Amino acid sequence: MLTILAKLLKALNSEQSPNQLAIAVSLAAILGLTPFLSLHNAVVLMFALWFRVNLSILLISYPLFAFIGYLLSPVFENVGLSILQSPSMLEMWESFFNTVIGRWSNFYYSGVMGSLAVSIIAAIILFPLTRIAVEAYREKWLVKIEQFKVTKMLKASKFWHLYSE
Repeated sequence: MLTILAKLLKALNSEQSPNQLAIAVSLAAILGLTPFLSLHNAVVLMFALWFRVNLSILLISYPLFAFIGYLLSPVFENVGLSILQSPSMLEMWESFFNTVIGRWSNFYYSGVMGSLAVSIIAAIILFPLTRIAVEAYREKWLVKIEQFKVTKMLKASKFWHLYSE
């Protein structure tokens, strides 16, 4: 638990831009809210590695979003079913699912389709919110947190050595 907190603090206090940290949280939302063994998650992981997002934040955020995804799976099923059964899109889905990529994508499962749609919307919303939160932490909260006596005590403990490594 302390190592996770140390990695989180290390990422927040690092020289990486708030955009890189916000992209990591957004990609973790897509990975966590959707079923893990899906073709689109391989694309998301390649995107994360290509753009050098903070992998610590991605790996710390993933379980949180996976738990939220588990709780919201009935909602994802309903959203996916309505997307897949939309009369105006039936012909497009039929031609897409007749391709190899369409079959590999698992988008014909309502849970996968609904969770991907919701997770993309959540990622778009989370990106600016996370960026603003990281900027606010670095500008306002970091100085205040370092002045607490508890923080000074932690700096003298084993936890601080985990954090500083």
